[in-house]
Amino acid sequence: MSVRDVPPDESPGGDGSRTAAAGTPFAVDVSRDRRARWALAMFVAGPVIWSVHFMVVYLVTEAGCSGDGPGLALFDPPVPKVVTLVVTAAAAVAALACAGWSWRRWRAGASVPAADEADDLAGGFGHWDRGGTLALAGFLLSLLSVVTILFVGLPALVLPSC
Repeated sequence: MSVRDVPPDESPGGDGSRTAAAGTPFAVDVSRDRRARWALAMFVAGPVIWSVHFMVVYLVTEAGCSGDGPGLALFDPPVPKVVTLVVTAAAAVAALACAGWSWRRWRAGASVPAADEADDLAGGFGHWDRGGTLALAGFLLSLLSVVTILFVGLPALVLPSC
């Protein structure tokens, strides 16, 4: 913590609970909170699955349709079409699984009563909401990822790969 991070009315040798003049009112340590890390992982899982799916489909189709050379003969058609359909099915199932986990996490957070006012230091979100709002956002991102995965992969059913 540097001297610039400490508000002028506080001494720089404090407990480190303020990060700046408008920073968090308490220190947040998620290094040992496995549930918080898992919620963060599920928040980004859908877009990560979509991006990996897109890159695999793009690279295999590009190698099969325009690549020349002895090593790229392995990717000649119909390999791009088969790989696109298989990877699309696997990615859609994985993104739907992430959406299902986030949905269950969000609904479980909605059924738990709110924390006491004394325990509620996060401005309306108590310790029961770890991942509640984040889980809803992860659910919506995962559903959007399923839609984009299908938009990338399903044209292989009706269009030629090359």
